[in-house]
Amino acid sequence: MKHWLVFIGLFFSQLLLAQNTNSDLIQLQNHPQKDTTRCFLLNKIIETENDHNIWIKYNQELQKIALENSKKENNKTLKNTYIKYLSISYNNDGAYELYNEKYDKAILLYKKSLQTANSIQFHIGSSLSLQNIGTAFDYLGKIDSTLVYMKRAHQFALRSKNKSSIAYVLTDLGYVYNNLGNNNLAIKYNLEALPLFEKLNDLEGLERTNFALGRIFDNQNDFKTSYLYYLKCLEIDRKTNNKERLGLILNSLAATNTNLNFLEKALQFNDEAFQLATQMNNEDLIATSHKNYGDIYFKKKENEKAKSNYLLAEQLFKKINSGVHLSKVQIKLATIFFNQNQISKAKEYGLKAFELAQKTNFPSDQKNAAEILSQIFSKEKDFKNAYKYKSIASDISEEIYFDESKDIALKATYQYETEKKEAAIKVLNQKNRITELESKKKTTTLYLVLLFFTGIATTSYVLFSRYKEKKKNELLENKLLEAEKLLEAEKKITESELKALKSQMNPHFIFNALNSIQVQFMYGDKMVANEQLNNFTYLTRKILDVSGKKNIPISDEFEILTKYLELEQLRFKKDFTYSINVSNNIDEDYHKIPPMLIQPFVENSIKHGLLHQKGEKKVKIHFDIDKNETYLICTVIDNGVGRKKSAEIKAKNNTNHNSFSTQSIEQRLELLNKKTQLSDLMTYSDLINEQNEVTGTKVVIKIPFA
Repeated sequence: MKHWLVFIGLFFSQLLLAQNTNSDLIQLQNHPQKDTTRCFLLNKIIETENDHNIWIKYNQELQKIALENSKKENNKTLKNTYIKYLSISYNNDGAYELYNEKYDKAILLYKKSLQTANSIQFHIGSSLSLQNIGTAFDYLGKIDSTLVYMKRAHQFALRSKNKSSIAYVLTDLGYVYNNLGNNNLAIKYNLEALPLFEKLNDLEGLERTNFALGRIFDNQNDFKTSYLYYLKCLEIDRKTNNKERLGLILNSLAATNTNLNFLEKALQFNDEAFQLATQMNNEDLIATSHKNYGDIYFKKKENEKAKSNYLLAEQLFKKINSGVHLSKVQIKLATIFFNQNQISKAKEYGLKAFELAQKTNFPSDQKNAAEILSQIFSKEKDFKNAYKYKSIASDISEEIYFDESKDIALKATYQYETEKKEAAIKVLNQKNRITELESKKKTTTLYLVLLFFTGIATTSYVLFSRYKEKKKNELLENKLLEAEKLLEAEKKITESELKALKSQMNPHFIFNALNSIQVQFMYGDKMVANEQLNNFTYLTRKILDVSGKKNIPISDEFEILTKYLELEQLRFKKDFTYSINVSNNIDEDYHKIPPMLIQPFVENSIKHGLLHQKGEKKVKIHFDIDKNETYLICTVIDNGVGRKKSAEIKAKNNTNHNSFSTQSIEQRLELLNKKTQLSDLMTYSDLINEQNEVTGTKVVIKIPFA
């Protein structure tokens, strides 16, 4: 299966590896049967082929075979194998969309792969799908979502007990925490991954982890340490002949040597990186090489050479939309133009760099851009703006200082704890030695008495301290158990209340539907009544099927709603129409909600709005989700008489009956989300035309996802 790496954009394989693509193609040609063997061969070819336009065609065949056979295969083992390959094919589709920068589409496909893997407890596949969802959110700049999905991927990897899967997730977690500025956890997860890769002799995994550690120490300006990690990566990449990774590492070594002021060494690494990037026509690596040349020549004070390389890098970074690198290049260009007294050009690049650095949210780039802008405005005698940008740079410098201080404190804590443990061991050894000498000598009774009382006092103190700590832990443990029991009890009460409400609401709906059919049998068309009865039978079976469930896929709720509206359409005949629209953001099979929540609102629209409406009657239902994927938003619109007129008709008919189903829905919504007011979960409004006439009613319901 294809997996898009979070921090470098390369594919790697976790499950099925192949050594010889040509031999696999020959085997595929010699095995035309559409069975698990062909699926295995197709997947091997997909894994070893890096051209996405080629492997996607093999993936289409893999998906077709897996989908067809998973439906008709009776043998459970074979059926699960086909479902596994189906999950893999959906994952590959997601990788293809990610390659084409269609991130939202990729996320939906990865979720489809996750759902398929979960259906057979294919934990490795679930872990990989979650990793890829996190990767897609990383490209969208949603680092918090990335962390959530990577943590879930880690849970599934642990369930799979597959060391390779666990190691790759640990490395990705390290990457995410590095981006969040948590160097402690970034180092922790990468160091946990290293021994796993060593046991597996996974060179690619070792290279990834060493590269990640190199980046972490780069961010801490510890270039000597990062250089050592990059050298390990270089050795592996030369051994495996991975040209894309080799180009990346050569660029990193060039940058590190530049920071260490080893400029000739930096040039050697960068020359090799540039030559390799040109051979592969990799614009990202070419742009990085030009930036490195600019940095090297800038340090050598060869400004014209530096400027020409920075300008080339700027063009390429714009083309590939790499904002982080682009802002760094523009800061250097602003500095060079300022040094050459081209103030207008310097200001242009400085302002561009500052604006871009604000978007990429890199404090160090904002600080550097603000500092050069302060110098530029000061040169122009625009002291107001000069002071403004100087203040910005100073504020950011202070923030960075405190961030760096936190890292220093973290290192100092580790050093202190280590020294404390070593000192404790040393003291213990000294005490043992003294005790041995004293037991041998036993020269005086006084010395023995002193030693005895010293031992008693020390032991008493230690035992008392341990006793206090033990009691403290027991108290905390008891409090935790009580809190957990209380939460569990509250959860059971809430679920019981919801279950009771559903058990009352479903018979209510069945009664209303039977009442409509009875009217047709008595006063209407018997054929229509019979057709209604058939629809009702199917709908009743569906409702009974979901009534005992806590949550159901949105697709099941849509089916129930559609069948209900078909019943109502037969009742109203030709003057009643309905439409149901679903946003592209919704995965009908993945997203789940509590059952039978929408139908009562549609029933209200028909009963109180459309029943008294003369002429054409319409109901429109639209489904969407909020930006945080927390709620399903359902909008029900009718062209009925409106709430005021409906209330008047109700009063005129002396009808005091309140809709039970709507009341029960309100109670269910309150129970499902106690933190949110009911007025925020459910809103009613009248539709008004230009003549200030009521043309219908609109209801918006927010249902929390399961």
